[in-house]
Amino acid sequence: LNSVLGKGAYKIVYKGIDREEGYEVAWNCFQTTKQEYAELSQEVEILKRVRHPNIINFHDCWYSNTEFIFITELMTSGTLREYIRKLQSPNLRVVKRWCRQILKGLIYLHSYDPPIIHRDIKCDNIFINGAHGEVKIGDMGTAKMKIGKKYTVIGTPEFMAPEMYEEKGYSEKVDIYAFGMCLLEMVTGDYPYNECKNAAQIYKKVSQGLKPECLSRIIDPEVLSLIQHCLAPEHERYSAQEAIEDPFLGVEPEVVVLTSNEAKNHLTLQVVFKGMDKLSVKFEFNADTDTAEEVVNEMIEEQVLPQRYQRIITHDINRILRELAGTGDKKDIAGLTPSSPMLTNGHSHGPVSQLTLEGSVTSPLSQVPRNGTSLSRKNSNPDWGGEMELPFKEYSMDAPIEDL
Repeated sequence: LNSVLGKGAYKIVYKGIDREEGYEVAWNCFQTTKQEYAELSQEVEILKRVRHPNIINFHDCWYSNTEFIFITELMTSGTLREYIRKLQSPNLRVVKRWCRQILKGLIYLHSYDPPIIHRDIKCDNIFINGAHGEVKIGDMGTAKMKIGKKYTVIGTPEFMAPEMYEEKGYSEKVDIYAFGMCLLEMVTGDYPYNECKNAAQIYKKVSQGLKPECLSRIIDPEVLSLIQHCLAPEHERYSAQEAIEDPFLGVEPEVVVLTSNEAKNHLTLQVVFKGMDKLSVKFEFNADTDTAEEVVNEMIEEQVLPQRYQRIITHDINRILRELAGTGDKKDIAGLTPSSPMLTNGHSHGPVSQLTLEGSVTSPLSQVPRNGTSLSRKNSNPDWGGEMELPFKEYSMDAPIEDL
C-alpha cells in the first residue's frame, strides 16, 4: 500500500499487504550492509520463531540494495509514544497494564538460551491496539542473541544503559534500563533527557550517573522505586521477572455496584480484584450517613483490606457516588487525581494466593453498626486457618490477607 507509518534515522516503515493471506502488514526497511545482514542471519532465524502475545510477529525478511527488509504484524493504533501524547497523562491503572505486558514480552525474550536482547526498547518501539489496550514490543530488527557479553553500541541515546557506552560489554539488563525510561515517559509525558540538546550531552549525564530531570517530578514512592530499580547499575538492576513482581505492578482492586435502591442512597458494593475471579469483598454503603473514607478505613482496621488499597478504593467509591448522582464533576472528592501521572492507584506484591472474601461488609463500632450501616463479613482468624465467629462478623479465608 506504500503509505509511510514511521520514519527514523536508519529505518522507515510502510504499510503493506500480504497478498496470499489478505491481511495488512508492516514493511520495515532498515539500513545496513550485506556483511551486517549476514551476521544477523542466526538471529533472524530465531526471531522468525519468536511467538508471544506481547511481541509483534516477525513474518519474513531479506536483504536488498543496502537495506534489511523485514515484514511484521501491523498494530492499528500506532506507537505507545503517540498514544501517550493523545491521552495526555494516562491513568496509572492503564500504565500498569502497559508495563505488565511489556515486561511479559521481555521475560519471554530473556528466557531464551542464550537470551535475546532487544537493545532498543522505547515507547516509539512499543505498539498498541487501542481498542483492546493491547501493547506489543516491536522493531525486533535490532535484537541480538546474547553469547557472552555484547559490545556493539546500538539503540537510542536517551534509553541506552551506561554499560552500552563502555567497552566491558552488556547483558539483557540493558532492556530493563530502557524499560525504566519508558515508564518515566509514560508517567511524566516527557522524553527522557529532553533537557539535553544533543547525544553528547546525554552521554555526559549518563556517564556521570545523572538521571533525567523529569524523574524529580515523580512524587509517588512506588512509581519512583520501580524506575530507580530499573535504572540502577547493572549488578543491582532488576531482571524482567523482578520488575514484574514489583509492588507497583501488583493486582488491581476495583469497586463495582451490585445493587442500589431507587433513591440511590443505599448501595451494595463489591471490591473485585482483576484477574482473581474468586477474590472479592462485598459491603453495604449508605450515601446519607457513610463516607468513603470512613468505610474504607474501617475495613482496613478490621483487616478486611490491606492498607495499600486505601486510596484506590476510596477513590472508586467516590467515583461511583458521583456517577449515581449524575454530577459529572471530575474533581475527586477524596482529594486524589487518578489521571495524574504523579499518583499511583494501589498496589500489591508477590504471588497472590487463592483467597475468598464473601458476604456483605460493615464494621461495627463497640458492637453497634456505625451510622446505622449493617455490615457482615467473611474473614480469617488470627492464625489464618479454620473459621471463627465474632459479633456481627463471619470469617472464612483460604489464605492470609497479606498475600494480596
